[in-house]
Amino acid sequence: MARKQTVQSSPVAEVQNLVLGQLEDARKRLVHFEKELVKKGRAQQKEIESLIKGVRSGKQLKQIEKQAVAVGAEVKNRLNGLQDQVLAVLGVASHDEIVELNRELVRLSKKVDLLLSKKPTASA
Repeated sequence: MARKQTVQSSPVAEVQNLVLGQLEDARKRLVHFEKELVKKGRAQQKEIESLIKGVRSGKQLKQIEKQAVAVGAEVKNRLNGLQDQVLAVLGVASHDEIVELNRELVRLSKKVDLLLSKKPTASA
């Protein structure tokens, strides 16, 4: 009598197959992850090369320098405006007003000198 053998999986074989399946899934995920890392690495390398090229050309540096000069001029203008406001509040003459006063003093001094030189002397 021929006995029909039924193939029954032993618990060890089932666990082994399960572990092998999980290992295969993990291997596939690692391969996929590795490909993604390589892809991202290449993209980052291109980006870094582009940045280095820009730095070497000096375009970005010139642009930053131009912006810094513009900002510096704006800050200076604002500070001058604030200084003028403070001086006005305190009642102190501004630099421009002092220059104008000096010009007026020079003009008046010349007129006084001219008048004094034309004045007849008392002994004559």
